[in-house]
Amino acid sequence: MKPKEVATRLNENERKLLHALSGGETATTDKLSKLTGLGRDAVEKASDWAMTKGVVEFSEEVSRFTSLTDEGDVYFEKGLPEQNLRKVLVDGGMAIADLKRTFETLNIALAWIRRNGWANIDRGVISLTDKGKGIKSTPEEAALKAIKAGEPVDEDLLDQLVKRKLATITESTTRFVNITKFGEQVLPELSELETVNIITQLTPALLSTGGWIGSRFQEYDVSLPVPNTLPGKRHFISQIIDYIRRFWVELGFKEMKGDYLELNFWNFDALYQPQDHPARDLADTFYMKTPYKGHLPDAKMVEQVKQTHENGWTTGSKGWQYKWDPELAKRTVLRTHTTSLSVNQIAKLKPEDLPAKFFSVGRVFRNETIDWNHLAEFYQTDGIVIGEDVTFRDMKGYLKAYLEGLGLTKFRFRPAYFPYTEMSMEAEVWIEERGSWMELFGAGMFRPEVVKPLLGLDVPVLAWGPGFDRLVMQSYKVKNIKELYSNDIGLLRRAKLWTR
Repeated sequence: MKPKEVATRLNENERKLLHALSGGETATTDKLSKLTGLGRDAVEKASDWAMTKGVVEFSEEVSRFTSLTDEGDVYFEKGLPEQNLRKVLVDGGMAIADLKRTFETLNIALAWIRRNGWANIDRGVISLTDKGKGIKSTPEEAALKAIKAGEPVDEDLLDQLVKRKLATITESTTRFVNITKFGEQVLPELSELETVNIITQLTPALLSTGGWIGSRFQEYDVSLPVPNTLPGKRHFISQIIDYIRRFWVELGFKEMKGDYLELNFWNFDALYQPQDHPARDLADTFYMKTPYKGHLPDAKMVEQVKQTHENGWTTGSKGWQYKWDPELAKRTVLRTHTTSLSVNQIAKLKPEDLPAKFFSVGRVFRNETIDWNHLAEFYQTDGIVIGEDVTFRDMKGYLKAYLEGLGLTKFRFRPAYFPYTEMSMEAEVWIEERGSWMELFGAGMFRPEVVKPLLGLDVPVLAWGPGFDRLVMQSYKVKNIKELYSNDIGLLRRAKLWTR
């Protein structure tokens, strides 16, 4: 681009900047602020823009200053607490109880004198070690004097004093601007523009009065780079939770909520999971020490669950053929799935409430081995649809819409087995980078052994329990599930707003 063309694209502040630099000397932004009458921020912004047009060069110089804190000043005058205590103990050991009455900074002195290996404490009496007896002066004392005199200090020693809050480090940045050779060629072209009124913003008043006639419009280069804007935004996990809530609510579902702490009864027994099932082991479940047990719900319903486990009750099955233990059902656990909310909700319903649709979103806890796609704590969203006419195909339709709404394109449903559903299926998504399918969640139709003891009716219930952390990994191209919760500032800045 020719000098004249660039001259027409310089705004008023950039032109002022060039005139101030016409002598060819490098100037600080503070000096340019005085020369141009602009604020320092305006000078720096004009320098940034002028630099993109090649007419100035912009550089920085960082200066570092070290000074003592108020506490550091006291120790400079009166000595470090550990050194003062060492001097007191030179003549022999003393009882710590006696020192407390006369030594103001005893706690600090004790911490450092022991850390340095200068003293031992035995039965309340502190005495110097051979190392402590041989100490005369310390590097810390010399560092305090050097800082006070404005002299350089060893970095490791300075870092220690900063951690002890005896010294502070402040940095000052000085910005320098100088005109380039190309800028010197542009400078003469500005003289013609000085006699012309340059309009930087077209207003209704200018149009109505004709004030724009004979003026020149400021030219802008839209191809020039602009600063990267990093607006504040919610964490993408929170955005997705809001989206999931909105998705199910728009389909007519109501939200279920509950506590992290759950009874074994709701977490396992009500789901027709036998009490000797491996998933109940400590290897998979976090059992609580306090509170150790809770209270079982309605006695009639508990009895129906008990009979179902033992002999099938009136469900048409033979049950699990064992003696059900109510004490084990009272044990408290951190819920391993939000499906516990689903059976809680079913137990609250009456026949006149049907048909009904519910969903939940919440954290669950499992004693998992942590790897690239497993955590001990993760989110899950459950759903149930209850009604005489609902079918397995209806559930596949709901879940297909849900997965597509989360941005997944290559997924599949395959047959599966769960103790509390029949028919059952699992959803999987294809992981291109690993060349394999990854399990997402299980789903199915609750068995009569789950529904009838709680509701009193044998009615079809569709149920699913997706953990959506793995879905988020796919949408945000995250390769390790731990990255979702690491609060990596780079990932948070790159993460796009969830707009589905």
